[in-house]
Amino acid sequence: MPHNLQSNMARFGATVVLSFLTVFGALAQSDMTSEADRAFERRGYFEASREYVALYAKIKADVDLKGYCAFQAGESFRLLHDPAAATEWYDKAIGLKYGQRDNTVFLVYGDALRDQEAFDEAIEYYAEYQKAGGNAQLAEDRIENADLAAIMVEEPESRYLVEPLVILNTASYEFAPTFAGKDQDEVVFASSREASTGTKEDPITGQAYMDLFRSEMDKKGRWSEPEPLSNTICTEHNEGGSCFDAKGKTIYFTRCVDMDGSNLACDIYFAKKQGNGYGASMPLGLVNREENDSSQVGHPALSPDDNILVFASDLPGGLGGKDLWYVEANEGSFAGAVPQNMGPSINTAGDELFPHYRDNGDLYWSTTGREGLGSMDIWKAEAREGKLAFAEPSALPYPLNTSADDFAIAFKDGMQEGIFTSNRTGGKGQDDLYSFKLPPLEFCYQAYVYDYDTGMPLSGATLTLESKDGSSAEFTTDEEGELALCEGEISEGATFGVDVAFEGYIGTGDLLTTEGLTESTTLAREYLLKEIVLNKEYDMPVVLYPLGSADLLMDENVNSADSLNYLVDLLERNENLIIQLEAHTDSRGSASANKSLSQRRAETCVDYLKENGVVAERMVAVGYGEDALLVSDAEIARLPKEDQERGHQRNRRTVFKIVAFDYKPAE
Repeated sequence: MPHNLQSNMARFGATVVLSFLTVFGALAQSDMTSEADRAFERRGYFEASREYVALYAKIKADVDLKGYCAFQAGESFRLLHDPAAATEWYDKAIGLKYGQRDNTVFLVYGDALRDQEAFDEAIEYYAEYQKAGGNAQLAEDRIENADLAAIMVEEPESRYLVEPLVILNTASYEFAPTFAGKDQDEVVFASSREASTGTKEDPITGQAYMDLFRSEMDKKGRWSEPEPLSNTICTEHNEGGSCFDAKGKTIYFTRCVDMDGSNLACDIYFAKKQGNGYGASMPLGLVNREENDSSQVGHPALSPDDNILVFASDLPGGLGGKDLWYVEANEGSFAGAVPQNMGPSINTAGDELFPHYRDNGDLYWSTTGREGLGSMDIWKAEAREGKLAFAEPSALPYPLNTSADDFAIAFKDGMQEGIFTSNRTGGKGQDDLYSFKLPPLEFCYQAYVYDYDTGMPLSGATLTLESKDGSSAEFTTDEEGELALCEGEISEGATFGVDVAFEGYIGTGDLLTTEGLTESTTLAREYLLKEIVLNKEYDMPVVLYPLGSADLLMDENVNSADSLNYLVDLLERNENLIIQLEAHTDSRGSASANKSLSQRRAETCVDYLKENGVVAERMVAVGYGEDALLVSDAEIARLPKEDQERGHQRNRRTVFKIVAFDYKPAE
């Protein structure tokens, strides 16, 4: 049972505990089943399955006992992570009316169907469980999660690509990968394949005891045939669940020692690297076996600085079945360290297993105690400032998590890829290794440059892209006025400015970013360039002033400085332009007063531009007062009274003209 701490640390979630207590608490069975029951009770599920199946065939008249054997066979197969076989035997039990005796059969039947992605059928049995008097909230949660899982399969929200590692997987168990090697081109994992050192049959799995195997990736990305680690690591006992220190000099791993077939003592061992092999392996001593001969310890994970070792255990004082615990190093050694529980922010009433630290300090683990897509899902808690400080845990998305059991994830340092374990449908064996990768987002920048007045494309327009670090690249539009950068030129998390220029036109620009984008995106922009016409009046954003004042109006509703920033940007992008900045008033008030006021207003605008880096030689301030009305007094008089003020407002304007485009900035 590789999901456990190698066989002994069987994982029992809430429903399994319920089933276990029902069978062995309330229902005393016939002496005929005692041997099978004892095997099941000591978690020898493979052995128990054979016994129950054989008994089922022998029993003829006792329908209740026959139904019990069918149910227990189903439970054995489910706990062996063989949902197809489990559903076969649950179906037999239900056909024998076992659900009238124990409604749990409907619940676990639904779980086994869910694990095979038969979501509609699973929901039917969850409803049947509730109808038969089962826990209503538990049934509703299962139905909701089955609905969610079905949606995830049809419409996955994440971009992760998941592939089975066919070369590494066999019909046996492969699980708990960890990366090794200077370039992370080695993987070490546990397996019960035929090459294992241990020759005894594990009563839980029916396969050989597990060993740690190593495979190396070549330059073409192909994994080599796995080979067992040295004989100081691989023994006749169960080995698995390993990690390495930051320098790859020490391996920490789980070993469960066979004690006359009971396979009780699971502990964390360590060994130093010696050449191509390892020195003698020694127990870390996190449990005093003289005082505590039953607690299981395994699945080690080291923090990036090697100072904290997190592991799974059922030590006294936990929150549920298996919790995550930790010890701190003292001067580089964990000797004598006292295990501490990681607390309720991580642990639940279910099982927490297979912890893994990423190089950024984020913690990953697998749990049966949180609602997810399946009975065991992978969760993570992002690192925060401080020792063992983490954010609120969250489940990994589909297809990393599925309705099956997903666990024991390992990331490559600094990368969004790695390997994890799953017993999802379509695998080669019981538990298989799967690679995962988050492909980079693909961004495309498509620019279209047109003449503002005619709409005609401007072929040969220059677009200069400048990144935050000051590097820049220059491109030109094609005959259709288009520029397309879609071959990886635009990266994730990039922010860049765009300058668009075309001879004889007023240049413009843009600021674009891919920061925060979670989907591949095309950044499409149209740039409409105005042709330079000397002494033509160009509109600009409205600049307002208080009544009778030359100060810029800035209050909670208006900020005229923002309008003038349009000119600052335009003159920065078009360093050859010289402009005349003109202010106009309406016809109300005396002509001389309006002339003076408009001149002061134009000068106010010029002063603002100078304060923001535009040299004085590029600007002329002219106040026209009421000399150049856009709407005459006669036209205003003919307007409805409610529209007359808008006519005056059109006359009160600030505009600019280009008077030359031959200015040469000082070197």
